Amino acid sequence: MASKSWSPTYLANQLWAKQPKANAELFALTYGALVAELVRDLETNDKIQAELDRMGHSMGIRSVEEFLAKASLEPQSQTAVTCSQFKDTSDVLKMALKMFLGITTEAGVQEDSHFSIQFAENPLSLFVELPPDRSDLEYSQLLCGYVRGMLEMLQFDVTVTMAQSVLRGDEVNEMRVDLNQVLQAGAGDDYQEE
Repeated sequence: MASKSWSPTYLANQLWAKQPKANAELFALTYGALVAELVRDLETNDKIQAELDRMGHSMGIRSVEEFLAKASLEPQSQTAVTCSQFKDTSDVLKMALKMFLGITTEAGVQEDSHFSIQFAENPLSLFVELPPDRSDLEYSQLLCGYVRGMLEMLQFDVTVTMAQSVLRGDEVNEMRVDLNQVLQAGAGDDYQEE
């Protein structure tokens, strides 16, 4: 039998196949209802985005342990989930986004202090059209917080932004991840208080 390719893409697809699936349309509608509620309650785009980022951050912190545990069960996958250098984390994020959200990503720019992840389809933005008065709202800010939370648990303090968004008329969605610092003591204050 020929040996299998244990690339991050292969591993992500294997983990995705084993993961229970939620209906993408139901997920998108539920997320849309959440954002609509935040729009009614918080009024300004900055407050809405901050709350979405906080929620995503909390989700990312909690999901990284499950991801690493499941990925470590796969033969020879430990090297795929080791993040000794910052730019190695893009492969881990690609696998985690596929496993938990079904988002297939492509690597963008990769440098020592930043990288980008591109994806054509965003499950959060199904059925979404932003009104003109909310055109500057970053609807997918939850994903940025999610990535920030995961990387914080891997000891990287990062800033994550949506560099491109299909909702703003771009061809693809692209998240940019910038390294602020390597954390020495692990998770940040938010996680330690929870």
